Amino acid sequence: MIRLQQALSCLLLALLPFTLAVPAHGQAMDGGAFDPVAMVRLAASGSATGVRRLLDSLAPREITLGIVADTLLRENFGLLAAREAINAAGTQITQKEAAFDLNLVSSVSLSFNKTADRFETIGRPRTADTDLTRDDDGDGIPDFVQGNTGTVEEVDGEKVPCVFEDDELINGGVGPGLCGQEPQYSEREEAASLEGPPTKRLTTTVGVSKMFAFGGQGSLSISSIFNSKAGAQAPALTRPISATDPFGWGDKLFWTSSASLSATMPLPYTKGFGKTGSPENFGVEAARSGSRRAVFAEQAARNATLAEAAQLYWDMIRSLQDIRILNEQKAVLDQRRARIERLIGTGTVTNYELGQIQQELASFALREEAAWTQYLLRSNSLLTLMSADPDLVLIPADAEALLSESVPEPPTDAYDRALVGHPEIMAAQEDLELAKLSLAFRDNQAAPDIDLVVTAQLTQSDLSFGFGNPADALMNLSRPDKTNIFIGVRYLYPLGNQAARAALSRARIDERNAFDRARQTRQKIVNSVDRALADIRGAESLMLVSRGDMELAGFAYERIVDERERGLATEFEVVNRYQDVLAARLNEASARVEMHKAWIRLSAAQGTLEEDLSR
Repeated sequence: MIRLQQALSCLLLALLPFTLAVPAHGQAMDGGAFDPVAMVRLAASGSATGVRRLLDSLAPREITLGIVADTLLRENFGLLAAREAINAAGTQITQKEAAFDLNLVSSVSLSFNKTADRFETIGRPRTADTDLTRDDDGDGIPDFVQGNTGTVEEVDGEKVPCVFEDDELINGGVGPGLCGQEPQYSEREEAASLEGPPTKRLTTTVGVSKMFAFGGQGSLSISSIFNSKAGAQAPALTRPISATDPFGWGDKLFWTSSASLSATMPLPYTKGFGKTGSPENFGVEAARSGSRRAVFAEQAARNATLAEAAQLYWDMIRSLQDIRILNEQKAVLDQRRARIERLIGTGTVTNYELGQIQQELASFALREEAAWTQYLLRSNSLLTLMSADPDLVLIPADAEALLSESVPEPPTDAYDRALVGHPEIMAAQEDLELAKLSLAFRDNQAAPDIDLVVTAQLTQSDLSFGFGNPADALMNLSRPDKTNIFIGVRYLYPLGNQAARAALSRARIDERNAFDRARQTRQKIVNSVDRALADIRGAESLMLVSRGDMELAGFAYERIVDERERGLATEFEVVNRYQDVLAARLNEASARVEMHKAWIRLSAAQGTLEEDLSR
């Protein structure tokens, strides 16, 4: 009876052939066409449990790696901010360079001067005035002799009269030989000010100044003055006719002009001399360095963002590959479960063996659920980088074409390319150059402050007369009434100069830190190249090993199935060999993706990822 059951089992196994999900030994392992769009749409179309239920509320969007790169470069918020930083750095250069622009200065001033009458009654001791010729009674004898109205001193028994000339006392005072009037207290009106003709003065000045890159600065100004005077001072042996026309020429000569030139320049080997010592020039160079660094920072951001997005894209492809392999293997295992269920009553299989297959199918469901979870996570991360609508699910439509492409051979000069072209290294080098420039500037600022100062002034005088119009005054400025030339040296050195020395010490520390950061950045990029090359070689080796494992696992699986059909093996052994086939297929698919991801990391380490993706 037992032999009859075994014969029937063999007959049933022969009538129901079991199709393996992997190719036969020695054949290529393509596994059929890879259509991610159909996979995602199929998963979203039917009723599903777990994370796949989220696909019902997400709109599918087919993309390619080129579309991802283009969208990132246009829409990523971080890259947009980096571009704005470049624009801001450019405006900073313009702002700093404005210190060397020509500065035009113009001013107009008008002054009006007029005095008015003001009298006050003031009481004070006063000296009485005596008129020697006054004769009120008309007797021919001066009144001061008759009435003795004036107090005089006696000289040799005679009274000394007070003598006036042109209403001015010429021998007043107390003492011998003087008329000796005694002060008397009296109250009189006294003038605080007397009304006079108004005077007007109009001054117009036009000037220009400029700061030079070597530390010097200069300014030039020309002034035109209109002065309407109430009086004129005539030259010697002349007498003015009037204030407005002193010499009777019939022309009002109120116009004069002046010019002023000044220059200041630090002396060599002192504070502020040369391009390294000029604070304005240092500001311009620092702004230019900041602009260059902003460009490098934007390039580094583009490079890093593209690398992150490209690896996320390949992770999505790997998740879909895993889902595809799991579905293919699950379909085969499901067929075997159906066969076992049909053979359960023959006595050749047990419920325990059926339970093993069912447990393996449950494991497939969990692994597929995990793969879909990873796929949606990568899709959401990529949507965030692209600044796209979060209610989308991305589908890599070019997955099959990308997988069919071979990974380029790493260049022999990968390290040289990275050290020369990586934007992070260039940004660190720019920081080092700025630190060196700052050190030179701070070293100059610690030197003594010695400036050469030169000024020259040409001035026309209007004490006697000026010119009839401003043009004549300016034309005659080459023959000024007064020339003033000043040449001096200004020396300034703060006691101890502690602030400048502290800034110099800090600049030395910053320069050393910048040097260390530049070396650290170079080392980091070299390590990135090392890891990327090692990952490429490791992924190549893993793929070769995985392909060999697939062949061996497929061959072992075929053998164990044959033995199981003859009753020489258990279902547990069949399931174990089946797991080996699945692991080999997943490892091969993962190694293929890892090769592409390692190449992306290598390209990013060389700073050429954007160029490589655009090919």
